[in-house]
Amino acid sequence: MVYSSHSPDGTHRSLRLELSWQSLVDRGLDLITRIRRWVSSGVRPKKMGDSDNQNKKQRQYENIGPTAALVAYYRASSDIPFAKEIAQEINAEEISKELKVNDPLLLSKIFVAFEARFKSVDAVLGKYPNITRFIEIPSGFSTRGITKTQNPAVSYVECDLPLILQEKQKLVGRILAHTDGARNRSLFFHAASILDGDQLHCAADQLSDGPIAIITEGLLSYLTIQERTAAAKNVWALLAAHGGVWIVTDLTRMFRPDDAKAAELRQRISTTTGFSPITGCFSKNSEAKRFFNLLGFKVHDYRRSEVMDTLSASKSSGLSDNEVRSFLEPQATFALEARL
Repeated sequence: MVYSSHSPDGTHRSLRLELSWQSLVDRGLDLITRIRRWVSSGVRPKKMGDSDNQNKKQRQYENIGPTAALVAYYRASSDIPFAKEIAQEINAEEISKELKVNDPLLLSKIFVAFEARFKSVDAVLGKYPNITRFIEIPSGFSTRGITKTQNPAVSYVECDLPLILQEKQKLVGRILAHTDGARNRSLFFHAASILDGDQLHCAADQLSDGPIAIITEGLLSYLTIQERTAAAKNVWALLAAHGGVWIVTDLTRMFRPDDAKAAELRQRISTTTGFSPITGCFSKNSEAKRFFNLLGFKVHDYRRSEVMDTLSASKSSGLSDNEVRSFLEPQATFALEARL
């Protein structure tokens, strides 16, 4: 595994880890302490102002990091490969306790929703079997890179904030130390923002020539209109250069506006991180299609309900099939291709 970044003068550098697995285990023990410190003191609670005032301020993207642990906690209830191991290693349930809302019905829906989102992305990727090069941005504590690179033909770059990447890389080392994947050298880590086109192109430089699948799971809803537009333009330029597809999720609200418990969850996330998880949501999927069409993308719309038969969380959720279907049907995963 290689960690790549850029020095202040813009030059590229790569750092190949040559630590023994025992060293990774020892050094990885500080992960929980560091993330707890990050949540409790490194991230100061903020109150959300109106969107205009928020746009005028410099947004501290590092503050959104704790939501990565929350998502890891949600995924741990599923049969997604390595999801339970990741959540246990970072003590995700404990770390994210300040963000959670203790409501059994909401929690059941969330477990179903996040498993469905992850599996929907994988199902859409399956429609592009010839693509073996991937960039996931942000990767958070996703297990997709670990799983995909069990296939030696696959090359995978995980992109995120430097702090998350450093901890994720240690974590991956600990988990893969007990699998055949420990010998795989096709999983890379690259500090990059989707709002920086140069960083995106440098991430792609880690891969061999050929089409790329860019995966953005759970990010767009946090972005302002301006940021969302900048991100789309950067990805379009990357796809225009390499070919491939952009997989995006969280285009519309996951829960109804009148769901009081969901509103409480959103407020907790907003207050803790300074970012509202519905800032960038479109009012409906047709609006999202128009947005991406105008920016030069061909849009393929797939619904989360298409993967409901594969969900392990729905079996223990207490929700009926009709309830799961009606909840997932409005939620879309888009596959976007650059029109040239």
